[in-house]
Amino acid sequence: MKQHKILLITLAFFSIFIHTSCENYLDIEPKGVRLLSTVNDYELWLESDFLQTQVPFNLTYLSDTKDITNISNEPSFGTQSLYTWQKQISEDPQATPLLWAHLYKVVYYYNVVIMGVGEATGGALQQKQSIEAEALMGRAFTYLQLVNLYGKQYNEATASTDLAVPFVTSNDLDDLTPDRSTVQEIYDQIIADLTKALPHLPENNYDNRFRGSIAGAYSILARTYLFMGNYQEADRYAQLALDNGPNVVVDYANIPNAAAIPNLKKRPDAIFARYNTGRGVPEFPTLDLLKSYNTKDQRLNLFFSNIPVFPMLGGYIFPRRGVTMYWPGGITMTGTYVYPNCGTSVAEMRLIKAEAAARANNLVEACDELDEVRKYRFPSASYVKFKSDDQETVLNEVLRDRVFEFPFHGMRWFDMRRLDAENRMPTVNRYDGEGNVIATLPAGSKKYTLQIPVQVLLYNQNWSQNPWDDE
Repeated sequence: MKQHKILLITLAFFSIFIHTSCENYLDIEPKGVRLLSTVNDYELWLESDFLQTQVPFNLTYLSDTKDITNISNEPSFGTQSLYTWQKQISEDPQATPLLWAHLYKVVYYYNVVIMGVGEATGGALQQKQSIEAEALMGRAFTYLQLVNLYGKQYNEATASTDLAVPFVTSNDLDDLTPDRSTVQEIYDQIIADLTKALPHLPENNYDNRFRGSIAGAYSILARTYLFMGNYQEADRYAQLALDNGPNVVVDYANIPNAAAIPNLKKRPDAIFARYNTGRGVPEFPTLDLLKSYNTKDQRLNLFFSNIPVFPMLGGYIFPRRGVTMYWPGGITMTGTYVYPNCGTSVAEMRLIKAEAAARANNLVEACDELDEVRKYRFPSASYVKFKSDDQETVLNEVLRDRVFEFPFHGMRWFDMRRLDAENRMPTVNRYDGEGNVIATLPAGSKKYTLQIPVQVLLYNQNWSQNPWDDE
């Protein structure tokens, strides 16, 4: 039985009510009453800090790149439960459901724009259409995360019956809660939102990479089709993104330190810029990740350092866990943070094209596309272009470089899911401080699809739960 309110995101709305911001209009009244009135209000709404930092930091806890050395044998709080792939992040019915609540709050923010900007005062029709298009693009980006958390990995044969998440289009809390859509329906909606947005999006976002653009929509479509396993379309849209927007890769090989990387708002390789919610929080990587980097790789030199940071100790020997940290803002030596882009980028489009070419056995093209990223990641004196005439070798090299390029950018879990569906993921273990295995994510595990939070099912008792390994 459907509820009278969209209770699946009630907890998220509570956080909206108490949310503080530099813009007064971010305080939203209950029952979906819109306080925004002018077109300028909606412009500023899209530039809110909340939307700029919309990628959940908690996604890193699912990834095989993250290590927690001080974890207990019985994970004691939400993020540790997420890190060890527990059945539920929290069984407390009063707890805020991590990931779910945040992402549906983001959807709500975009729906406020989509539902209201047409009635705003001031501004021409074209400006209103452009603002709505940016919100459609942002909503699509958000649902791509939701469907890849709570729905099975896309499989053309089963996507029309595999359940995912409800597709919420309203900003009125009194509207009925939609049922769970299928994986296919969510992907169809993502593509439909982006297709609808494209004719009205700005030609570029050079003044503010956090805003929408034609290239931004194409880049999200490229990632969408990659996750669907439609590599031909992924390649096509990645090229369209490069043709219509930024097409340079920031050169890490010839900068003194990470402080030389431009601010994300105007970073030349950012297509659709996004921070994560833990902006600037350092991470402990696994030893396997650290040891897999080439020690000449500037991605290692710029973003990883032993503790203490000043001075660097031990070089890149990595003697034990918990010594080396990943610094999202880079090792600047000045206290300046440059922050990674958790949205879409030129490097991502190049790697999508490289993967698509490798899967099509176009190995020269795949190596050329990979080279368009890697030649900016190694000093020229030590760089050797990767070449191979073996398809599996080339594909694995491209997939490895995705890890090196985006180790804590909120994408690794989604790559793990799609690779596991192809039997390309080994078993992943979590270890306590003494090296004992305390949690396991087996190959082919049902844990790659998170369960619907119990806090949500409490108000939607007709929904079926996602299966788990012990069932």
